[in-house]
Amino acid sequence: MAGTINSLGIGSGVLTADVIDQLKENDKKLTVDPIQDKITLNEQKSQALDLLNSLMTTLKGSTSMLSDDTMFSKRYVGGNNSGVEVSANDGVDVQNFSISNVSLAKESVQQSGTFDSSTAVITNGSGTANLNIDGTNYSIDYYSGMSLEDFRDKINEVAGDAVTASILQVGDNEYSLVLKSDKTGTNQDITLTDNSGNLDTNLINKTYKSDTYSASNAQIASSSGSMTINVGGVSSTIDYTDGMTLEDLKNAINNDETLKDVAVANIVEESDGNFKLIINPIGSEDGADVTITDNDSGLDAGITSNASNTSGGMSEVQTAKDATFTYNGIDLTRSSNEFDDVIVGVNIKLLEDNASANISINQDTQAVKDELQNFVNSYNSMLSELNDMTLADKEEGKVGIFNGDSSIRNLGRELTRIIMSVDDKGNSLTQFGIDINQDGTLSFKPSDFDAKMDEDPQNVQEFFAGKTTFDDYGNENVVNGVFDNLNNKLNDYVGLNGSFSILTQGLQKEHSSLEDNYERSLKLLNARYDSMTQQFIEYDAIISNLNNQFAALQQQIDMAVNAKN
Repeated sequence: MAGTINSLGIGSGVLTADVIDQLKENDKKLTVDPIQDKITLNEQKSQALDLLNSLMTTLKGSTSMLSDDTMFSKRYVGGNNSGVEVSANDGVDVQNFSISNVSLAKESVQQSGTFDSSTAVITNGSGTANLNIDGTNYSIDYYSGMSLEDFRDKINEVAGDAVTASILQVGDNEYSLVLKSDKTGTNQDITLTDNSGNLDTNLINKTYKSDTYSASNAQIASSSGSMTINVGGVSSTIDYTDGMTLEDLKNAINNDETLKDVAVANIVEESDGNFKLIINPIGSEDGADVTITDNDSGLDAGITSNASNTSGGMSEVQTAKDATFTYNGIDLTRSSNEFDDVIVGVNIKLLEDNASANISINQDTQAVKDELQNFVNSYNSMLSELNDMTLADKEEGKVGIFNGDSSIRNLGRELTRIIMSVDDKGNSLTQFGIDINQDGTLSFKPSDFDAKMDEDPQNVQEFFAGKTTFDDYGNENVVNGVFDNLNNKLNDYVGLNGSFSILTQGLQKEHSSLEDNYERSLKLLNARYDSMTQQFIEYDAIISNLNNQFAALQQQIDMAVNAKN
């Protein structure tokens, strides 16, 4: 066909391929190109709608944040210093308080006597040692010929969740085992005793041991009376009653206001079924002897005359203690330097002894102001594009792509109406720093907002984010804030089933229909001119044949005329 089209017109000199192409192009402009123009316009509308949807979704992000009352629950803390550090959760009451007279909580640190190397042998047989901390006993097995390093590792393996054991070189060829509690607080005192007698005494604390009893609840008193317990230079009298047990005496010592700072009582099962009361001097009386005197002859001798003090080279380097401090003039104690139970939602960290701080917990309005500025910026960006899309400038001959679409054109008016609205208390956004300029754009004055927040922060929150109340019957009453209303209106446009979604679906359907129409029209046009081309070829052949016949006839006529002459 291509060769035939190229030769079209040779016979007639009139019915050429150029003539067909010109006819076809002119027909295409009348029937097909208008459809293509509609497709192009449809695609431009889709792109414009996508842009507008994106800008309004960004704007909705700001209105959603500002309509959430948790935005107003953010807090910041003033008054922190190098000695006291406070943090506050969102929603904590705005308040002021003071912290003073800080004495930090400390860990228990115990140091053994010295050995000539870290691998020095510290046992002369096998057995068990008992490490006690915070009322928990850890049984530390040792074996004959065990080194200081191996003993350290064994302690970390067995009691590593409460104690850290290390070896410290304190001088030339002088090494000590150091035990440090992982937590602070008075209850973290560490004591290490030997149950079997085969551990180097440099590694155990000075200990008062009772005689052996068959159980921790074995009775130690046969009548009522009192005893005097002396730890170094500190003594206290404790009453006992008929039937008092070994466990009862341990608890009485540990709870005694006088003794609890100078001694720790514990019950150790040194071997199967053999229990002993262990008293270890601590603090100011670390290393002192302990005596128990029966004032009324009702105590078992295993507690008094049959008990004994054993020597030990483990000494207390740092006494475990609670933190003490003054909160708003009230003396308080905590086992840790960091705690959150003084004020609900407030975490306090004590960092230095003798520290003091005047703390203020304030409403963090910066986050609200930042979001208000984001709202203004997003609104202005959206408005600029919306104006371009709905433009109708007859003098300039400019028309926006959505000029004839009332649903798009009214969008700006509806948002402006809400922004300019006044609630039943007379509040409007202009009073909170948001103004509408002559060109319809917004501007924000943070100082106006700050003034309103200082005047009545609850009113600002309710105007922005609304308020929910309940009557005496439990019925809910919801009053929307201005940003609730803006958010709801924007959701009408860009929400899941909003008008933009409907418009997008309509444009997609229209595009599909136009594409089909374009393809169908183009196909019909091509078919029509293919047929026309074939007809031109046939007509051209007829004309060519007639031309040939006429040429032959003309030749005969010319020959006849010439013959007569």
